[in-house]
Amino acid sequence: HSLQTRYEHRFSRGLSLTAAYTWSHLIDDSGQTINRGGCVCQDPRNRGRAERADSIFDVRHRLVTGYVWDLPWGRSLQGAPKYVLGGWQFGGVVTLATGNPFNISQSGDTQNNDALWPRPHAVAGQKVRLDNATPDRWFNTNAFARSTLEYGTAPRNAAVGPGISTFDLSISKSFRMPYAEGHDLMFRTEFFNAFNTPQFGNPGAALGTGTFGRVTGIQIDSRQIQMALKYSF
Repeated sequence: HSLQTRYEHRFSRGLSLTAAYTWSHLIDDSGQTINRGGCVCQDPRNRGRAERADSIFDVRHRLVTGYVWDLPWGRSLQGAPKYVLGGWQFGGVVTLATGNPFNISQSGDTQNNDALWPRPHAVAGQKVRLDNATPDRWFNTNAFARSTLEYGTAPRNAAVGPGISTFDLSISKSFRMPYAEGHDLMFRTEFFNAFNTPQFGNPGAALGTGTFGRVTGIQIDSRQIQMALKYSF
């Protein structure tokens, strides 16, 4: 189920903007389709009650905004200053999204079932979510205890990983060539994850391992910059 909204400001006064927001909720009772692997079910004979949960593909909130702005400076200039300073265009894409749920498992075969997607027990009175989560402790690891010779009581996909907050920027300008009509040289530079904000990946999710509850990687690259020249004729 989802709610999808869209706002569009068509190009006027030098500005074009489009924004799309989606609220959604995806629920399933298996981790992956048959073509991609197993069902990621702790108890495949009780999928209806024990395995139904938020999907790993569930993204509750997502906002994407794209814009292009013709920069106003240089319009009143003449001659060479206008040629150099005028006509610049600034654009970008902003992406804000909440994280995906992920499954909490445990190391070893303490359930004595060949370690087929074992889950730990949920500890009563302990919340999984932390109000002050950090990469070193993304969720409350004390909310889980090892299950032995029985299925764990923790639900599927009990925790939610880090979200996404990226700002991609671009700036460009076309220079008309004075020696030939219809000949232009465009300069463009683009900044992906322009503010170099770490986009953390999901933390370690296997109870009994050294990385349990700790973020050790990123899901989107750090800042990348590229430049390009394009000659049109």
